[in-house]
Amino acid sequence: MKKTIYLVTGNPKKVKIAQEALKPYDIAVRQIDLETPEIQSLNTEDVAKFSVKYAADKIGKTVIKGDFGMYIEALNGFPGPFPKFINKWFNSKQFVNLYKDEKNMKAYFIDALAYCQPKMEPICFVTKTYGKLTTKPQGDNGNMIDSVFIPNGFNKTLASFNEMESIKFWSNNRYEQLANYLNSKRNIN
Repeated sequence: MKKTIYLVTGNPKKVKIAQEALKPYDIAVRQIDLETPEIQSLNTEDVAKFSVKYAADKIGKTVIKGDFGMYIEALNGFPGPFPKFINKWFNSKQFVNLYKDEKNMKAYFIDALAYCQPKMEPICFVTKTYGKLTTKPQGDNGNMIDSVFIPNGFNKTLASFNEMESIKFWSNNRYEQLANYLNSKRNIN
């Protein structure tokens, strides 16, 4: 019998990514568009856990919710768990100006996928994606931060990926971790 999990997001692309990643595990994904509060924390996992617990308790269903952070080594980990706000505050040129004169262009994403049943404590599955920054933004399939980040093993920015490349790329290990956890459980609400 196919299991169903609810993904809390307003972003249809995130739903496609989760569906694609969990399809091999016979786990269906349904979207719930719900605004959740974001705590102010420098830890991406804490932000994801707080939001997923809020959603599970509010709607009374088992849910997942993703959160991510971008950590630039030369900027002491800035912007950390705040890319959503950075994408609103800076355009690409302004953002590149923050690090363009640095020698170290290494950066990484932390993807935290939190899972929670109502009235229970959340669990978090985490993947790190390493790469480097570019000083010349490229691509328009993604947000501003995607246009300056080149993942290891690639020669183009995330924003330069086509839709299928992007879905495959983001269908990463955090979903496998979640699927293994869910398949070890007997039932999901």
